[in-house]
Amino acid sequence: MANPYLNDFSAGMANGRPSVSPAQPSPRPMSAHSAHGDAGQVRYLGHWPELLGDLGLLGSVWIETESPGLRVVQRQRLTGLRVRGLVGYLDTPEYQVRLLLDACHALRALDDAQGLLVEELGGQPLVSLRLDARSHPLPLRVLLSSLGAQDRSVVPAPHPRQEAPIAALEQHAVGRLQRDCQTLGPDLGFREVAELSGRLSLQPEQLRQMTAEAGAEAVAVDPSLVPCALETLADQVYPLALSSGSRGWVSRAVQSVYGHAYVDGQLALRGDAARLELDVRAIDSAWVVGRRSGERDERSLRLYDADGRAIAVIASGADPWSCGRRDDGGARVSAGRPHGQWRPDAVRLWTTLMNALTS
Repeated sequence: MANPYLNDFSAGMANGRPSVSPAQPSPRPMSAHSAHGDAGQVRYLGHWPELLGDLGLLGSVWIETESPGLRVVQRQRLTGLRVRGLVGYLDTPEYQVRLLLDACHALRALDDAQGLLVEELGGQPLVSLRLDARSHPLPLRVLLSSLGAQDRSVVPAPHPRQEAPIAALEQHAVGRLQRDCQTLGPDLGFREVAELSGRLSLQPEQLRQMTAEAGAEAVAVDPSLVPCALETLADQVYPLALSSGSRGWVSRAVQSVYGHAYVDGQLALRGDAARLELDVRAIDSAWVVGRRSGERDERSLRLYDADGRAIAVIASGADPWSCGRRDDGGARVSAGRPHGQWRPDAVRLWTTLMNALTS
């Protein structure tokens, strides 16, 4: 996906992707220091909940995820990242995360020791975290040193189960994911997380049926129109609620982009806190899904590849309903605007584009 024309969109933020041939982990946990001379993997006495909690100490970081067709780099803070079941989660009005721990295997420092990787079993990166220039490097150095992760992959010890036994159906990976997502916030629901992580694939008839049952509609649109729509939104510095990720890390963020370049089928979008590189040729189908009610337009643009995997889900970030929460009765409540006050005319721009795509 690399293109020299787009290098300025990601200069200084591309993570190293070393080839890793992990050795079999030790049969029981041991400290990183006791295995410092081992060139293979080590097990660390910590567990994912503690390690994810430490990421909040790093301050502002550049978070990079990549899936077939889309690379996203965005600056965020990970303070408050917790674990429920097999899902690491973070829920703020501007940023939501679902870290699928069954896909996560190890941690490793980036080649320049300015960040770290979360790797899957084969050593491929699921997400990279790189320090922002404004963040102090000391917390990262202390974390990497305590893990012994400077030159090796570190496998956290399994977290002991303290929850009640679950039904056989829920022991399936997708069943567990559905159960865990149902207990978290609504902005990143089970369907979005499962499709964006590749656990579920697109089934058009089922999509239409489920949408109709919710009182909305799903309309297939021409994928070739997607770049034009996104460039129009970038020209207006329009805030987008973008859901994307990788096999193990799915996130939803409200970001404003203002720069764009479209070269050889690749669309690059840039904002102060986000860079996106979309391979338009990877889009096999595009759908506008949702409903419009009065001044609210809850429709989203969903992009899928040829395998039915969701590349991205894009919604309006200018509508306060796009980043709200649900009260105890399940109704949406406004969470406040992270990008200034809501303007009805901004929502009308989104409505106009969605209408144009579906006409």
